[in-house]
Amino acid sequence: MTYEEFYYSIDCKFPYHQESEWKRIIEQSIEIGENAPFLVLHEICRVPASEKLDQVKHMEMYKYWKQSFASPVQDIVEPASLSYINKTEITDSEALDIMERLSPFPKSYNALQVVLFSCPDDDELVDEKYENIVAMWKSAT
Repeated sequence: MTYEEFYYSIDCKFPYHQESEWKRIIEQSIEIGENAPFLVLHEICRVPASEKLDQVKHMEMYKYWKQSFASPVQDIVEPASLSYINKTEITDSEALDIMERLSPFPKSYNALQVVLFSCPDDDELVDEKYENIVAMWKSAT
């Protein structure tokens, strides 16, 4: 399965209440590689308003995702991920710092999006930083 096929197979269709299925998807994302595990992180963190997910189950899902593979990006993006799961926000300055730390990891688009949507971005500086990093990554390829 390609990354694009994987994306369309889970986008807005993540099986939050089917543990064996979300575990399978996490494992599949790791096999696909690239940015796919962070696409899954994005789905885990941004539970749609139409879904109700118990906090304990939500953390269980996140912890399973995190222990399933190793990447330095996991630790960098964790404060933003946990802010989503805990229904809080990080500050814009924290988001900017995390984005700066993510910038050396090209094509970490989904991790970058988790950060973008984890803060209020009152002055739109976080969105601007996001766009600048994406442009830098695209120009390097």
